[in-house]
Amino acid sequence: MVPERFSFGLHPIDHYWSRARGACSNTERGNMYILVSLVLILLHLLVLPIYLYLTWHHTYWRKRGLVTARPLTLLGTYPGLLTRKSNLVLDVQKIYDKYKGKHRAVGVFLTRRPQILVLDPELAHEVLVGNFRCYKDSLQSSYLRHAKSDKYARLNPFWASGQSWRRLRTDAQAGISGSRLRQAYNIWEQGGKMLTDYMTQQVADKNNIIETRDLCFRYTAHVMADFIWGIDAGTLTRPLEQPNEVQQMASRWTSYAFYMLTLFMATIVAPCSRLLLRFRFYPKETDEFFSNLTKESIELRLKGAADSTRTDYLAHLLQLRDQKQATHDDLVGHALTVMLDGYDTTGTALLHALYYLAESPAVQQKLRVEILTSMESQKTLDFEKLSSLPFLEQVIYESLRLSSLIPQYTKVCTIPTTIQLSESKSLEVENGMTIMIPNYQFHHDKQYFPEPETFKPERFDNGAYQELLRKGIFLPFSDGPRICMGIPLAMLTLKSALVHILSNFQVVRGRERLIPKGDAGFGVVLQGDVNLEYRRFLR
Repeated sequence: MVPERFSFGLHPIDHYWSRARGACSNTERGNMYILVSLVLILLHLLVLPIYLYLTWHHTYWRKRGLVTARPLTLLGTYPGLLTRKSNLVLDVQKIYDKYKGKHRAVGVFLTRRPQILVLDPELAHEVLVGNFRCYKDSLQSSYLRHAKSDKYARLNPFWASGQSWRRLRTDAQAGISGSRLRQAYNIWEQGGKMLTDYMTQQVADKNNIIETRDLCFRYTAHVMADFIWGIDAGTLTRPLEQPNEVQQMASRWTSYAFYMLTLFMATIVAPCSRLLLRFRFYPKETDEFFSNLTKESIELRLKGAADSTRTDYLAHLLQLRDQKQATHDDLVGHALTVMLDGYDTTGTALLHALYYLAESPAVQQKLRVEILTSMESQKTLDFEKLSSLPFLEQVIYESLRLSSLIPQYTKVCTIPTTIQLSESKSLEVENGMTIMIPNYQFHHDKQYFPEPETFKPERFDNGAYQELLRKGIFLPFSDGPRICMGIPLAMLTLKSALVHILSNFQVVRGRERLIPKGDAGFGVVLQGDVNLEYRRFLR
């Protein structure tokens, strides 16, 4: 038997200290719990105002009786704008598929800013045409107040608003009217011949394979430089090893402008950041380049008697200078306005048209027959014949429908108005409210275009284009008073290129079938290199 003092139990003094340590431990735990609770309360108090700031607008549309597409806290209805993990077209598609046919429009949020998403083409037509006086401005025009140093963007009607938009558009558009383009048609005719000569050399050197994105931009850079500044940019004549400054600057200029559009949209949640970061649409180096190019081109034109009667856009710029006292900056702004219409977007449209034709041999052959029949014994088409080829126009429209290079238009309410949501329900639209028209979704909706992913130019037979435009279903160039002013220029460039290429080459798809993908911004287009085969044949 073990004596009590040798017991394996605790000694009385040990027992005392054990209890003291336990009490101390409980006190520390209690203090820790209090501290954690205080931290959580403090975090809650700090986070709550931020959360309320980001979400208090989420009841905006419900209070006004408009169905709301549920937004995320900070990301709004289009999370891809901030996360870059999805494309705006794809984000819009989810909402369109869920609510289309049930509602004419739904309420959405661009980050935390309320916006109206149109789901009914008739409502789109009302916004763009019927009630245009209440929706005169576009979303991009509202960004200019945060791009204070961007002088050439301010001189482009694409970015302008109010009365300045109308004045700038009137001055710029006069130089690309149908009658003026008819007089300047030789620029496209000669450019087309240079294009086919360049392609003949390339197919001989590269076993018939040409990277077609570069080909299209070389062509549009050539005709735009010739038409706007009266110069040979060298994109179709100089060796590939020599970098072409005109094309490089044009590409940098347009890619920068479209990239900045996505940044302006993404910073709606904190617009003051645009001023702090000094956002601008055009990079300074391209401002300087095109300013010098315009100045030198004018000097050369005034010195050269042979070119003094040449009808091109440079001649129009000189008229604006002499008759309306346009400044040098005004002239550069107008030149860049035409470049925006005629270089990047038109080049991308040509790329997609050639790819779709390569994917559809029967359509390509039908178009070639129309072209060669119109040419008869000649090797060229005059302006009138080029303009009157119906199937060529249908091919271009169908290509524009499939690619939808400008996939949505966003208008700004400038005069308070109402939208009729149903026979018994209307919505008041406040001044400054933005309204998105998802033309990509209209263009790919099987209700309006059966088998929407199939290339079928016959959809536009018998003047269907005008009817679809009137119904708000087909909007490749928008509609109404702010419809793209460069339509005649773009159509002439596309038609001339396709006629010259298809009358000399058969376009064949490459080994791999390419699928248009969403980019980091707005569109769903062909990405990367587009290698097509061009088989020369003699007429």
